[in-house]
Amino acid sequence: MKKTFIILLLMLVASCQKSEKKKVQLRDRAAINKPQQHAIQTTLEQSTKKMMAAWKEYITVEDNLKKFRTISANEALNNAIQLRNNVQLMKDSIRPKELENPSFRTRLNVLENEALRLTDMTLIPAISANEINQQVDKIMEAFSATNSKINTIYSQLRVEREIQSETKKISGAQLPKSID
Repeated sequence: MKKTFIILLLMLVASCQKSEKKKVQLRDRAAINKPQQHAIQTTLEQSTKKMMAAWKEYITVEDNLKKFRTISANEALNNAIQLRNNVQLMKDSIRPKELENPSFRTRLNVLENEALRLTDMTLIPAISANEINQQVDKIMEAFSATNSKINTIYSQLRVEREIQSETKKISGAQLPKSID
C-alpha cells in the first residue's frame, strides 16, 4: 500500500512539472510572435543619399532592414539568412571608391558578424525572444554605425572640396599693384 501511494505521489509531482513546462512554452510562443520595435539611430544625410544611390547592394540591405524595424522574433529568424546574404554581398562589393578604407571595412565586418550571429540563432532551439530582439537591436546599431561612417566620409570630402575651391579663388585672384 505504501509503495502504491509513493508511486502515485511521484506520478502526480511529475505531471505537475510537465504542465509548468507547457505554460512556459506557451508564454515563449506568445513572446516570440509579438512584434517588437527596433530603430536605426543614424540614417544617411540627403546629400549622402545621392552619392549612395548607385550602390545597389547597400540599398538592398537598407530596404531589408526596414522590415526589421517592427518585427517579431520569429520573423527575424525567418529573415536572418536573407539578411546575412545581403550583408555579405554589400561587404564584397564596395562600389564608391571613397569608402574603400580600413575604418569603413571594420564597420561592415561588425555588421556582417551581427547578421551571422542572428543566422546562428536559427539553429538554437532554446533561444528566447528577448535574445533574438537584442540581436536585432545590435544589427540596427551596427548599421547605424555604418551610416554614421558614410556620412562622416562624405562630409569630410565636401569640406576638402570647399577648402580647395577657396584656395583656388584666393590664389587665382590678382593681388593689387603696389603704389610706388
